[in-house]
Amino acid sequence: MEIEVSDWIAIASFATSFIAYMEAKKANKNNESVAALKEVLKASEKTHVYLYDRTQGKERNFGKEMEIAHLWSKAAFLISRIDKELSVRLHAKSEFWMSQDTWDVDIRAHKDISLDSVTADARRLIEAYT
Repeated sequence: MEIEVSDWIAIASFATSFIAYMEAKKANKNNESVAALKEVLKASEKTHVYLYDRTQGKERNFGKEMEIAHLWSKAAFLISRIDKELSVRLHAKSEFWMSQDTWDVDIRAHKDISLDSVTADARRLIEAYT
């Protein structure tokens, strides 16, 4: 059984299509990753603004705190496919914002959920994906 030129063309076409598919899949994953990381930065920015407002004398706003908790929770969910450890920290950050007054200080000591730390980790990941 001889392989015809048309067979070689078909094989080459299939290989090219497969490579294009894999590249598109990788690009899509990168886009999803960057979008998830942008949610982390969005939560970070909202948190920074709220904390700044508090330092300027604005009253505590439980509604805004719940909004911030929701943003951290969403970011934790979206980032879970990229970085499990960061996702766990973001989830803890969400729980902190939902119940600051009853937050366990020991848990906070074991999980670095500081705003600077999670933001820096997200920025490092963004650099890896762009």
